[in-house]
Amino acid sequence: MKLDLTGEWQFRASDEADYRSALVPGCQFLDLMREGVIPDPFVGENEHAVRWVHDKDYVYRKVVDVPAEILAYAHVELVCTQLDTLCHLEWNGQAVGDAENCHRAYRFDVKPYLRMGENEVILTFFSAKRYVEKRYRQSPTPPNCNGQNGIVYIRKPQCHFGWDWGPVLTPAGISGDIYLDAWTRPRPEAPRVRTRPDGTGYLVRVEAAGADRIRLIDPDGAVTEALGDVADFAVTDPRLWWTYELSGSREQPLYTVEAQTLAGEEVADTVSCRVGLRTITLNREKDAYGHNFQFILNGVPLFIKGANYIPPDTFITRFDQARLDAMLDAVRFSHMNMLRVWGGGYYADDALLDACDRRGILLWQDCMFACQAYPFFDDDFRANVLEEIAYNVRRLATHPCLAVWCGNNEIEDMHMAWAAMHRYVEWTERFFYHILPAHIALYDDCTPYTPGSPIGSAHNRDVGADHVGDTHLWGVWHGLQPMTHYRRRMTRFCSEFGFESLPSMRAIRSYATPDRYSLHSKVQRSHQKCANGNDKMLYYIASRFRLSRDIEDLVYLSQVTQQACIADATEHWRRHKGRCNGAMYWQLNDCWPTCSWSSYDYAGQYKALQYTAAHFNAPLSVSLEDVAGHLRVHVLNDLTTPHTVEVEIIPFRFDRLLPAERIRLEVAALSNQLVRDMDLSGMDPRREGVAVRLYEHGVCLMQKTHLMRHERHLALPVGPIAIEETAEDGRRKITLHTEVYQRLVMLENDAAQPFSDNFFDLLPGETKVVWQDAAATLPTTARTVTTLRRGPAIYDVWAHIKVFLSPRNLAGAAYHGRVPHTDEEQP
Repeated sequence: MKLDLTGEWQFRASDEADYRSALVPGCQFLDLMREGVIPDPFVGENEHAVRWVHDKDYVYRKVVDVPAEILAYAHVELVCTQLDTLCHLEWNGQAVGDAENCHRAYRFDVKPYLRMGENEVILTFFSAKRYVEKRYRQSPTPPNCNGQNGIVYIRKPQCHFGWDWGPVLTPAGISGDIYLDAWTRPRPEAPRVRTRPDGTGYLVRVEAAGADRIRLIDPDGAVTEALGDVADFAVTDPRLWWTYELSGSREQPLYTVEAQTLAGEEVADTVSCRVGLRTITLNREKDAYGHNFQFILNGVPLFIKGANYIPPDTFITRFDQARLDAMLDAVRFSHMNMLRVWGGGYYADDALLDACDRRGILLWQDCMFACQAYPFFDDDFRANVLEEIAYNVRRLATHPCLAVWCGNNEIEDMHMAWAAMHRYVEWTERFFYHILPAHIALYDDCTPYTPGSPIGSAHNRDVGADHVGDTHLWGVWHGLQPMTHYRRRMTRFCSEFGFESLPSMRAIRSYATPDRYSLHSKVQRSHQKCANGNDKMLYYIASRFRLSRDIEDLVYLSQVTQQACIADATEHWRRHKGRCNGAMYWQLNDCWPTCSWSSYDYAGQYKALQYTAAHFNAPLSVSLEDVAGHLRVHVLNDLTTPHTVEVEIIPFRFDRLLPAERIRLEVAALSNQLVRDMDLSGMDPRREGVAVRLYEHGVCLMQKTHLMRHERHLALPVGPIAIEETAEDGRRKITLHTEVYQRLVMLENDAAQPFSDNFFDLLPGETKVVWQDAAATLPTTARTVTTLRRGPAIYDVWAHIKVFLSPRNLAGAAYHGRVPHTDEEQP
């Protein structure tokens, strides 16, 4: 029997006498906002105005009406699925336990303290900020380049203490479910499930200690069962779990496993989980290029296309199912097959796991260690961490979306900052290369493991090299390299690379008033957490475009510059599939409204990158490569079947189309094909371009454009875009037409829903239809390169000069801009 304790509670600061109203799950910031004590920390500069909240302890209280029925059970525990973070618990004035880890659940025996009727439960949360300050004074750790020192001592999302995309806000409170769990008879443990191919079928082995019966229910509801706590099920006609692009289905087949205890013929208790029949391996074998880094699903080698996922809200309990569904709709819209759950936030929660299982999206799961030197030599700290790992591995292991366990984020890449502290270096290797993989294997011996990201050939060896492991490449942005720099990198797998842009105007309006829109305002600087980030953004924009001082123009310019960089790198690596096997950009989402590397902002708006990724990630795609005055046209096929396509190559002047060429070809499964190598030397680079369309079954899948100069050097024509809007099948139909070439058309209206396409080019005489799942309200407008309000030329020059006046930028350029030597014969 369970008694839910979420909902209305009371809370107070420990130095106050009176309680206020609270909601659980939640945190002290949300409750203080709801009570009108503090303003919204996301608005203006309020993040700094509410810093005092971090210094206080908070007491949460609830009066629980316990029925006699619960008292009759032999065992009653208070279950807390997530407490953030340092907490002391009392039941009816009696201490029942303490918590010290946000990343695991706790169970406390309260049976001796229960009474029928009113019971009082009190949870006291201690200041995380004061705790880490005290621990750091007692035993200094290597310095933290992301903010507060000493945060490694607390098992709490590290980004709560600030990151280069997030605020310094440290929530405290009951951030998960809380309930009484009562039982008398023994109950089964959560099932451990292993699946493997067995001839023409699959063998499903289930172990569930304490179970009397185990049942396997297929996706159609057919039941197979066996008595005992161990069962082997032979599935003769398996329905395999695939990523959605390989299955061609929006919903993936899932099997249900139930472990039951029986009371005679009746079911006394059931524990269940859902599983998928699939194999997932990580190929690290030696090959012609060094050592591979390639995911293989059901025997099919994958090119991973995805992004890094950070906590989707600083106050995580208000990220609900609707927001999760909208974000994963964006993932599927952009043809991503994997998300990397980054190691400075939270482990994937059940809602994310279940949704990715259904949708066919793989998850790379970092363990929650990021960019720091952790004191694994401390026995108490290590024991706490291993409890956390055991809890989460058990929880995640049965999910078919789980593709890999990764030990940490960028710890080896950061170790030079603390190399003199030998104990940290020694224990980093010992923990991530020996202790952690062995501990994970106790609960999950099927999922691949990698010690960290990026990773080389051994601890602190070849980290960042192109011939082995995965890389985090920041030559563009931190390294100030040109936006085509990544064509020089033939990495085996890139799990981080990125480029900042401004969020949508919808997001900006949520935190700034019009008089604070300027990038130089204190509000905008407060919402830019990357050092010199705005200067770098303007520097890169000015390399392609004439700058504008208008914020709406800068939003547009920053976003189209961002998408151009990520598209160029991703398509380069896709063209070399087999040598490179993945491109996961930093980052998918935001935790608050901010300028960042995200493609999907906190307001739920698609940036240009989210739209463009739908084209450069498409499993059947056309890719354009410019090399020494030539244009190479490739067709990329990541699908397991051959496809017959047509490629139309359309040279054009900015005022008219030129004679086109149409090529029909069959592209083999899981392969790329060079279609044409065009000499562009006879074209006018300022007034002409080449468009390429990809067709299948007569339907145009995509159109891409190649220009020979940056936009600031083109003689782009000025002409209107005719826009007609109608309603059809409950959707908004937007028809656009132009008589002259239109570069990077951005559609805008007041609806929150995304367009079916955006940030596209229109050729002379072209008519294009765009859809939106929204009723017509205010009219749709179009912004293009030629509609921008240009500032003075000196503004562009200053943007180029200013970025190099910062010693920090120069140091970053020297470090991140280097291209490591690659010895392809190195083992």
